This record gives sequence, structure tokens and C-alpha cells, in this order.
Amino acid sequence: MKRILIVSTEQHTGKSLLALALGKSLQERGIRTAYMKPISFEVSYATGEPVDRDADAIRSLLSLDDSLRDIAPVPLEGSFLRETIESGDRGFRQRIQESFSRLSHERDIVIIEGRSYLGLGASAGLSDPDLAEMLDADVLLITHYDGEEAIDRIMCALRMFEGPHIMGVILKDVPMDRSFNMLSEVLVTFLASRGAEVLGIIPHDHNLQTVSSDEIVKRLGGRLLTDPSIERQVRHFVISAMGPEESLRLFRRTPDLAVITGGDREEVQRAAFEVPSLRCLIVTGIHRPTREIIDLADQRNVPVILAGQNTMVTATLCEEMLNRAWIRPGPALDYAMDYVRYNIDIDRIVEKTRDR
Repeated sequence: MKRILIVSTEQHTGKSLLALALGKSLQERGIRTAYMKPISFEVSYATGEPVDRDADAIRSLLSLDDSLRDIAPVPLEGSFLRETIESGDRGFRQRIQESFSRLSHERDIVIIEGRSYLGLGASAGLSDPDLAEMLDADVLLITHYDGEEAIDRIMCALRMFEGPHIMGVILKDVPMDRSFNMLSEVLVTFLASRGAEVLGIIPHDHNLQTVSSDEIVKRLGGRLLTDPSIERQVRHFVISAMGPEESLRLFRRTPDLAVITGGDREEVQRAAFEVPSLRCLIVTGIHRPTREIIDLADQRNVPVILAGQNTMVTATLCEEMLNRAWIRPGPALDYAMDYVRYNIDIDRIVEKTRDR
């Protein structure tokens, strides 16, 4: 049986999307595949108990019959639980090993999703290198490509994984400019000579940076003021603190945008609805939009979200959302998954993974 542990050098590099894309491709090849996320970082309590939403979505998308408690055996959320795991094992290692044993039964490959970033959990012996050793897994490293800094992060990661076998690295968000030629002609050979074969180069694609209005509501802890059936995909967030005319000029230059403005700025809100590319209106502060604004939003099929934070905090949270790959069924996820599959060498990944 083969075991692949996907790890990243920094947060939000797309480990879950890579696990899903790899899992789909392996299943299409007739390979019996399992998926596991030993330690979750963000969970939802929508059902009354902690649930890793991404792990649950991957379980459904891969049509896995395994229990979610085995797929995501240690769901963490909140500072108290994070402090607990960092201060000691608390039986988590045994729980992970027992779940892995059940998941791997009669499977050809188990795809394991690592921690949020490389090194997290080292003080408790539950970092990615610890998981690799515990589960005897080969390591597939994914990193955001930002030039020489990415190469340095990869080299540091190689030092951390001296024991476990590193099969290679996947470089994500590679710009399609002169740096792409430099990477493919020089740096790929350099990394291979250092034990980090490049198994995928995923070019930057702005179409992958999108978030649904439904996800915005959940992540902001906000309130949807319009029809719940209205959902739109957002690619850009624009803060409007200017007058309506200046705001309108900015809105017209921005495709697929969400406007963030104060709840008392009715003139700016009305200006936003003049732009066909408006996908969502996010209002902040203590004032709710007027009934006329809500009616206009319903007529234009544009969601209106009342944020639970002030304007600057809301804008920061929204921008962070665009840097993540959300595992939510739909055309956006289908596109992202196909894009990843096309740009990684799946056959080589399978070939390099040890069978034991």
C-alpha cells in the first residue's frame, strides 16, 4: 500500500484541492484510494459537533464510505484546543493511528493531508515530519512560487524531512512570464539535484481566486439580508469610502466585484447597483441598509451581507478568502480541480511513492 502525505511550506497553498484532484485521478485509474486529514485546524459546529467541512466535502466528492471521524479524527477549533494539542499528545497519536489502520484496509493508496503549514505542532510531536514518521508516508511538498524565496523554503523543508522519503515538490501560482522560463530551464534541474523533483508546475490563474457569497457570509459570521437562493462568485473586493461618483468610476473598472461600504452610505450602495459586474454588497457598521436597497438587490439578484465586523477588519478577512481554495461543489471547484490535474504529473507521483 502506498501512503502520500501532502504538506505545504505556508498556509493556504491548496493542499485540500491537490488531495481532491489527486484522489479523483487515482480513482479514475481504478486505484482504491482513501483520504485522511489527521488534524483539522478549522471546524464547523453546524451539526452540534466539530466537523471539518473541507474533509467532509472531499469525502462526498470522492464517494468514500469511510466514517468522517476516521477521515478527520482530531478536529480542532479555537485557541483552547490549539493550546491543548501544543502542550501534549492527549492520546491524539493513538487516535490517528487507529483511524489510519481502518482507512487503509484493502486500499491501494492513502492520501493524507498535512497540517496548515510546515512546522506547526512540532512542540507536541505532531508536526508534518512527525505524521510522516508515524504513518510511514512519503511526502509531497506544495509551495507558493514567489521566486528565490520559494526555493529557500523548499530547501529548509528538505532538512526537516531527513528521515521520511520526499518524493518531490509541486510549485503553485507560477507567473507566466520570464520567471517561468527560469524555473523550467534552471531551477527544476537544481531542485532535482537536491532531492526535490518537481512533479507539477501550476501556473497562476486568476480564475482560481474566487469565493462564493455564501462562503463570505459564513466566514464573516455575517447575516444575509436578501433571498438565500441568490449566490454569486466574487473575484475582487472593493472598499468604498469615497463619494458616489468616484466610487462608480472604480466599480466600473473592476470585474466580478463585491463592494464593502458602511450601512449608512446609501448613495454609494445605489451607485454599486448601476454596475453590471456587481456580485455582492457587504455593509458594515451599526446601520442596516434601507428597505429600498434590499428591494433593489432582490431585483438585481445581488446578495447583500451585513458584516459582523468594521470595514477594515471585513476587508482584511475578505481578501484572505481569495487566497484559499474552497472545497465546495460547483463549477468553480470543477474548474480548479481539472486545472490542478492537468498541471501535475500523476503517473510520476504514483511511480515514486513506495509500496509497502
